[in-house]
Amino acid sequence: MLDSFRRAQQDAFWDRFGRIVARTGVTPDQVTLGAFVLSSANSLLFPVHRDPLVYGIALALTELLDNVDGAVARVTGHKTRYGAFLDAATDRYKEALSLLVVAWVTGYWLAAFLAVTGSLLVSYNHARAAMEGASSRAAAGDLFERFERVAVLVLGLVVCRFLPANIFFGRDALFGALTLIAVFSHLTALQRWMRAARDLRAIDGNGGPKAE
Repeated sequence: MLDSFRRAQQDAFWDRFGRIVARTGVTPDQVTLGAFVLSSANSLLFPVHRDPLVYGIALALTELLDNVDGAVARVTGHKTRYGAFLDAATDRYKEALSLLVVAWVTGYWLAAFLAVTGSLLVSYNHARAAMEGASSRAAAGDLFERFERVAVLVLGLVVCRFLPANIFFGRDALFGALTLIAVFSHLTALQRWMRAARDLRAIDGNGGPKAE
């Protein structure tokens, strides 16, 4: 109940911005694509300037736009299935690109690889389970979703300049952020796998539809 109240308060906050944007005639899908372009441009500039603080702040700002497309859809009544798909697909590209350029600049390829595969498996396990008829959401939420992954990455980018270079087992805070994302993403993917296994076995046991 508390989670629902917080979500309602957040929606009300972003809906104010949604009404402003909606008055310009911009559609929710255009907001989604605009946010994707800005986020991608920010990521592609990181290997050029190589300043984690600048990239982290800009990443946080562009990610805030992720709330605006949904707000525009709510206040205009133009929620569509394609819009939801477009938002989810561009989120996957934005996250993968951000982890790629961090690996490119820092050389932390293994940590970034584990982070991006974990994040993609979190999404895939959810989507595939839903396709087979499993419950689409956990009652209490999942361990480490996209908000947490982006927040940890932004935090690592912002603070690594101010903390000792060997603070995380001889590496910097950004390596620590990638490691946390990798570990907790795979744990969340496993959490969703286990929930899907429980739900789908229950469906199979009740004589429900089975995959070919």
